[in-house]
Formats: sequence, C-alpha cells, structure tokens
Amino acid sequence: MPSNMGDMDEYIFDDDGNPILQCPNFVQQENIFANEPDLKDIFHIKSDGFDVLLSLAKGLITWTNVNPSGKKKKKGKGEDRNTVMLKDVFAVSLKRKKSNTDSDEGFCIGFTLHICDIFGPNLLSERAVVFEHPSEALCNRYLHKIQSYITKLFRRPTSVKLFLQTHAGGKNGSSLYKSKVLPLFQAADVQVDCVEVQHNEHIKQEMVHINLDDFDCIIAMGGDGTANKVADGLMTASQRCRDVDQKLGFTPVRARLPFGIIPCGSTNDICRSITGCEDIVTSIIHILMGQTTPVDVCTAYNEDKFLQWCFNCQYGFGGNVLMFRERYKKLGKRGLEPAFIKALTKAKLRPYECDIEYIAAEQLPSHRKHLPCFTGCDTCWTEKEADGDEVTQDLVQAFDPLDESNNSDTLVNLAEHEDNPWRSRKGKYLNIGLFTIPGRSEIATRGVSKYSHLNDGTMDLVLVKEAPRKEFLRVIKRMGTNKDAFDFPFIEVLRVKEMRFRLRIPLGFQYNDHNFSEIDYEINRQQKMLESATKSTEILDINELSDSDEELEIDDLTTSKPSSGSVKSKSSLRVENNNKPKAIKTLSVQQIDKKKINRTNTETSIDTFSVDDSDDSDGDDSNDEKETEEIVTIDKLGVRTVRSATAPKQTLLGPAYRMTFTEQDRARRMKRSQKKENKKKAKEEKKMKSVWNIDYEICQQDFLHVKVHHGLLRVYGRGISPETIYSDPTLLCIPRI
Repeated sequence: MPSNMGDMDEYIFDDDGNPILQCPNFVQQENIFANEPDLKDIFHIKSDGFDVLLSLAKGLITWTNVNPSGKKKKKGKGEDRNTVMLKDVFAVSLKRKKSNTDSDEGFCIGFTLHICDIFGPNLLSERAVVFEHPSEALCNRYLHKIQSYITKLFRRPTSVKLFLQTHAGGKNGSSLYKSKVLPLFQAADVQVDCVEVQHNEHIKQEMVHINLDDFDCIIAMGGDGTANKVADGLMTASQRCRDVDQKLGFTPVRARLPFGIIPCGSTNDICRSITGCEDIVTSIIHILMGQTTPVDVCTAYNEDKFLQWCFNCQYGFGGNVLMFRERYKKLGKRGLEPAFIKALTKAKLRPYECDIEYIAAEQLPSHRKHLPCFTGCDTCWTEKEADGDEVTQDLVQAFDPLDESNNSDTLVNLAEHEDNPWRSRKGKYLNIGLFTIPGRSEIATRGVSKYSHLNDGTMDLVLVKEAPRKEFLRVIKRMGTNKDAFDFPFIEVLRVKEMRFRLRIPLGFQYNDHNFSEIDYEINRQQKMLESATKSTEILDINELSDSDEELEIDDLTTSKPSSGSVKSKSSLRVENNNKPKAIKTLSVQQIDKKKINRTNTETSIDTFSVDDSDDSDGDDSNDEKETEEIVTIDKLGVRTVRSATAPKQTLLGPAYRMTFTEQDRARRMKRSQKKENKKKAKEEKKMKSVWNIDYEICQQDFLHVKVHHGLLRVYGRGISPETIYSDPTLLCIPRI
C-alpha cells in the first residue's frame, strides 16, 4: 500500500482491496506539464547550500546538499538528498523578515513549503521547509509554478465556511482556532468565514440563508452535536437548492459541498469513525489537501414529518446515558463517566417494549461479514464521483401510504404479507442501535458497531434484548477489546435499509384524567373515525326530522301576542302539522333562515306559541307587525308570565351554596390524594419511555422512521488505516465495573 496517498478519487481498488493509482491522472499531468522546463537554482536551508530542482513534468521538487567548495556534504549530518511529491504539498508562501516600520511588509528572504507528512497510522503532520534566497523575483517564480500545479491538478478549497462552537469540550475552541486552525488556513491562502455559534438554533438559521456557491466546503469545529447540526443544515440547503421537498419517501440529491469536521468537543465519534483519530491538525490537513470520502447518511421522520439528517441513533441505554450526561455538563469530558455509571445501575437499566419494522438489505458473504471498514475497503462501493446536483436513486421501494397505521398491532401485522418487504420484531429491548458509521469512541475504540461500513448503502440494526445486568456489563466490557461485542444470544444484528420504531404504551394511558374509561375512550374513537369517513355536506330535508326533534324545537319556540286563532295547544299543533305536510315540505333552507324564532329562558315547556312567517302573503301581516311582540312562559307551578320580547333578559340568581367544614376538608384530602396518584402514575409512565440519542443530541419521539441514503455526503478524511493501533478505553469506570 502506498505510504503517502493523495486524494482517494485518484485510486481504484483491486479484488483484495489494494489501492491502485488510476492511469488517467498520469495522462492528465503529462498533457498539461509535459513541456514545462525544469527550474534549478541554489537555495539555503538552515544555513546550508542546496541544489534545488523543481520538475513539474515529474511532479516533484528535489534538493541536494552541497558544501561551499562544490563537493557533497559528508555523511552523518543528516540526509543529503530530499524529494517531495508536489501532490503532498498543501501550501506554499513567501517568507519575509519584518521591518521596524509597521507599514512595510518586510523584505523577502525566501519561500516556505508546507508538506503533509504521515506521522503515524491515521495521523498527519505539517512539515515546513524554508528555502532561503534574497531574490524576491526568483522566489515568486517558484511560488507561482507550484501553486499553478496544485490548482490545476487537484481540487483544493479556497474559501470555506466554518462554524465554531466555543463552548464545546473544555470551552477552549476560540484559543484552538487562533493558535492551530487559522495559521494553517492562512498559509494555504484559504479565506475563512468563521461564525461563532451563539445558541442552539444559530446553525440552522445561518444555513437557511447561506449561498452555497460562495464557498468550497462547510466546516464544523466542535463535537458530535455541532457536526450533526452542520451536516443537517448542509443537506437541507442542498435539497432546497434543487427544489426538493423533504418529506417521507422523497429522493434526495447529493450534498453540493464537501463537509469537514475539526474535533474539539466532549465526544468526537463521527470524526473518529471517518479519520481514525480526533487530532485537529490531521483534520485540517485533510481539508487543505482535498481528501474526501463518501459517507452514508440517514433521514429521520416522526410519522410523516421530516425531523433531521443523522449518522447514528440509539434508544434505551444509549439515550439514558445522554440524558444523565446533561446533569453533569459542568464536568466537561469527564461528565460522560458518571452518566455512564448512572445508566448502568439496577434502577435505571431497564428494558423498553416496542415494535420494530425493517427492510432487510442484502447480506454479506460469510468471509466478509466480520471485516471492519478500512481504507480501500471493497465492501464500500467505489463509484465514480457524480455531479453534486445529480438525483440519487434510493435502494428501497417507494413509500406506500397504506403501510402506515396508528395501531401498534396493525403495524406489526403489516409484515405478514409475502409481497411486503417489511419484516417485524416485537419485544422488550435494553438498547436499540442504528449505525451507518462504526461509532468509535472512548468506550469503544474499535467502534460500537465495528463492522459497519462508511459507504455501503446500509445500516446495522443492533437489538439488545432483555437480559440480566451482569450479561449486559459483559457486552460493555467487550467493546474495548478485539472480541465481538455482539456475540451473545440476546443480541441480534441486522443489515437493513430502512427501519420503523414505535414504543408500546398501554392504550389510553392518561393519569391526569381520573374519570377516564378505556372502554369509553375506544368506543368514542371508533365513532369519530366512522363519522369522519361518512361525513357529508348534504343538507337534510326537514321532512326527515323525527317527531322528537320537532317537539324539542317546539319547546324552545317563542310566540307573539296572542290574537284570535293564533294561540294553540301542543296537541292541536301536532294534529295541524300532520294535516299539512305539504306546507312543511315546501320550506327551504333560505326560508328557515328568515324565520323569527324567540327562545325562552326556562327549562319548562311552552303552552302557547306563534310563528311569524315572513313569506306568508296574508293581509294580516301588516297588523301583526304593528303589535308588540311578547313572550309567554309558564313555570312548574302553573304561573303564567308575560314579558316584552324587546325587554332585557333577567337572570335570577339563587342563594349560593356554602360548603360545610367537613366537605371542605374532604375536598382537600381528595385533592392531595389525587396529586400523589398523579405523581405515581407520571413516574410509571416515565419508566416506560426513554429518549433517542441521535448523534449525541436528545430526541424525544415515541415513533421514529429512519432511512439510509447511499454516499450522499462527502466528508474530509481517508477512512481508518489497517495498521491502526487501538488503545484501551480511557473511561476509568470500565475496569471497575
């Protein structure tokens, strides 16, 4: 394997996973710089003279040490000859000596070559070589030649957008940015638009109004939470640029810009999984060198609502650790240890009953099933780089709305059909994990799911069933060793493309409603569903009203001043209405609106009434309008009361009932008992639920739909080296458990 690899796009991989440099790159270099003459001059390096040869045709710079007499320098005082490939150079700049005046830039003393060196497995370092020469014109000639070579053959960023989380980790983000990050970007002549994150929604607000065409990449400097927010904003902005509506079942486009992570947070699992370390200088050099790797990302939904983009998700134990960690935020990185111990206690380690549905992916062959993802992995797809605006095709079928159900039993039974790709699991689980990347951390240096791949278009669904606490502790201890942590009978690992999760809670569990009846709740719910299905906008004919409805309306009608033949009893009215069915049938909706109906203020029936029909063409209408309208009511004792219809209503207030001291004391005791019962039931409900740990961000959802998308995001890094040396877990609580 080459010791110093450039951009991963320059390589293809054979059947054994060994990288091979693509031939088109050689042709491209020869076509551009084949006729370029070599430059050869004498420079001083650390006060020694060197013959420097710059060959753009070969893509290298060489310097050989000579003594003043022209003979070679004696051996034993360092290397006499050095050769650096120009593809390993990430920056070149003029070196000036400061003058006494602030206005003058100073005089040129040479140029500096910033070289990328491999410091160890997964680690990169900067090596600066200063070529001293008093001629500024000569130094500029070398400078422009090297810069033109790098610009034309390699895609290096020139303008970046950086989101700095100053409160991440040890809250030293600002000092790290000024001392380590900014000098390297300035040496590479990269313009940095740095934004300090002020609040939780700051990144989202910035990404809504960002113009992606103004930058070459987006960088997140912080922990996993900051990286997740920036990646989510970048993917959302890319969909918005292509007018793609983010809803369940949509086909996303690739991210328009690559994504970089500079780790300085309490947890840096995303950066560890992609670069193999959490070194700041290594991450910056990956960005300046333009070394990217395609990574799978997931979309998370709640029912039909889009939530966010993410990498890894955990529910149960993983969510409890994150929830308890919020209590120990002031401890910084060390706050993870007490949160971990708290989640492992007997009182907090509990299973959660839930329903899980998934679409299974193609299983790997047995000889590749337990191979970790390293640089040059043949499990990850090695496609040619596609256009950033190209629409990707999902690996799963289109969304079928008939597959959705609000009933948990129906949700599980969906998978019983042979043609349905969904498979189901139902039971109690201590932890549920979804991993598109290995999730390397301080606890699991090889990864929580060590066999997950970065770019295979699938995710690992890890189901930890209910088990004794001591058996679960064995799983935790194995994560820091080379053994398979999931090699237990109560753990199931599935390779899936899509997953639906629903927490199982007793139907209608409402502890605040003391009069709640589960049977009545279910009957009312079924009736509402039936009414919503059979709802019609048609207006019923008045003929279809039942006699009881007519009697109810009659009890509330008012009358005008009785005249000859206008006052009738209820029995006579019922007979008259039966004798005149045609008159009722001819009433329309507009005619009903024109009726003048005066209601009484008593609950008793009305003995007399009269209806004033504005549509009647009798000659008595003019006489009736002149008469004053009156309301006649009869109470239970038979007392007849007549009042004007225009007079204001009189509300009679009876004597206020005053509770006795015994009744007041009984009410207070009942209120206290209900309050205690509410607390007890609220505590029971809290035990039934956990939270989702989505890239170390809390998400409280009882239903979650997660779908993986293949290689949509290009992240700066080269993957994990096969020669990686793993360290023991840094958490002190692991050996003591």
